[in-house]
Amino acid sequence: MKRILLTLLVLAASFQGAVAQRADTSVFRPRELIVPGVLTAGAMGVHFLAHDSWDRSIQQWVQEQRNGRAVAPFDDYLQYAPFVLDLGLAPLGAKARHGFVDRSLEMALAAGTAAALSGSCKLLFHTLRPNEVNYLSFPSGHTVTAFLGAELIRLEYGWGWGAGAYAAALTVGGMRVWRNWHWFSDILFGAGIGIGSAHVGTWLLKPVKKLTGLDDSRVRIAFAPSCDPLTGTLCSGLVLEF
Repeated sequence: MKRILLTLLVLAASFQGAVAQRADTSVFRPRELIVPGVLTAGAMGVHFLAHDSWDRSIQQWVQEQRNGRAVAPFDDYLQYAPFVLDLGLAPLGAKARHGFVDRSLEMALAAGTAAALSGSCKLLFHTLRPNEVNYLSFPSGHTVTAFLGAELIRLEYGWGWGAGAYAAALTVGGMRVWRNWHWFSDILFGAGIGIGSAHVGTWLLKPVKKLTGLDDSRVRIAFAPSCDPLTGTLCSGLVLEF
């Protein structure tokens, strides 16, 4: 069952790259909704039609493999790694599509969309978590965040960096099931919302810039690594000029 989860998400990520090459990401293309649509539709099907046969069986198998072992909650932090990379790779020399202001605005629009969709669905579907802590299981917010960041990186920097970001996102999704916080369908739905929201952020970038008057040409950013001569500690400096 664990292999099924990983295989589905890897295939979805790969197909997303195939249907959305490095064209102008600000242009709405219906085909970019295929992967988010397949993931969310599949999740809804499992959630409503196969909860016992899929969700519960996967959850039981995973917990049998875990066998009560304590697990460090690193997914609570790993979910944000793609966001940090999206903003920080360009100052380190990676070739980005957009400047710092555009990337920040794009991320804010995408994250706002994802938060609204994820939060609404959690309240609407009122699904009990497998660990029975509360009724906010569907979808997985951690997975939404991780896949949102991974897709933003893929769109911004290509699959060279995107593959690593998607690996991190898959790890976060797997850990949510492993730690017994989410069902399989929660992960699928979260991945769909995250990927779809990333595209919404790219589509809204130009219209919002026109409304707000934000212009990348007015902002400069520089990153400079350094070493403390007394302690040998590695340091860094980040400079923003408006």
